[in-house]
Amino acid sequence: MTGKRLLREEKESLAGLRSLVEVYEEVAAARMQKVRGAVLISRMYLEEMLAVFGRVREAYKKKGFSGLAKNGRQVAVFLSANSGLFGDIVDRTFDKFAQFIKESDCDAVVVGKLGVRMMADRGVNKLYNYYDFPDDNVDPESFLLIMRYLLQFEKIVVFYGKFGSILTQNPVMTAVSGENLEVAVTGEKIEYIFEPTIEEIAKIFEGQIMTSLFEQTLHESQLAKFASRLLNLDKSWENIGKRLTVVDREEVRLRRKTRNRKQLSTISGMSLWWRGGV
Repeated sequence: MTGKRLLREEKESLAGLRSLVEVYEEVAAARMQKVRGAVLISRMYLEEMLAVFGRVREAYKKKGFSGLAKNGRQVAVFLSANSGLFGDIVDRTFDKFAQFIKESDCDAVVVGKLGVRMMADRGVNKLYNYYDFPDDNVDPESFLLIMRYLLQFEKIVVFYGKFGSILTQNPVMTAVSGENLEVAVTGEKIEYIFEPTIEEIAKIFEGQIMTSLFEQTLHESQLAKFASRLLNLDKSWENIGKRLTVVDREEVRLRRKTRNRKQLSTISGMSLWWRGGV
């Protein structure tokens, strides 16, 4: 009876856990769809802005566009998470980030509570600035706070998970400081008139490009994390289903064993009765 009760309790527990996983899957799928839309919108906006900036820079190459005051240093930014259940994408991204700051002379920034825990647990001996940030949206105040700090650096390198497909999310490193942007300029050359000055316009363009690129990495990171969570939850759902199958088989085996024992007991009783009658 103990074995039967334990199997029944495990089955009930697994059924409840599977229902919980299904709910989490629905939430993760909804959030992934929401973030995916934001990623596509941000991409389109960035491509259009880069096209304009490319034409302006081509027209005034000799004058230069470095309008923002920089400190001459580079900073590495790790986009982690505030919660778990995101599979291994955050861990793999952290490995890439940790290796970079170990080998490079740079400042470091960690975004998300999970990143702080990783820095401590894995013994990374590096001072860093921490910023809290939600997992499922881009909070305007938090975003401006981070950008205010990052815009002072000559080079900004961001480490984050990038969405490839539901089955594939990869850790990537992207420079969002604009120094490597090369936009092909074709067609008729256009002369621009700048007001108030080209330096002021360059400053605005530089700031907008870096801000937009960084915002894009945030959206990409969120999309990859929720896709990874969805994949992880789906695997958990499959494993729970497999375990339920094992428990069902064990229940059948136990019922057969109990039935056989009763049959043997009945046969033994009949045998004793027959012998006594003789």
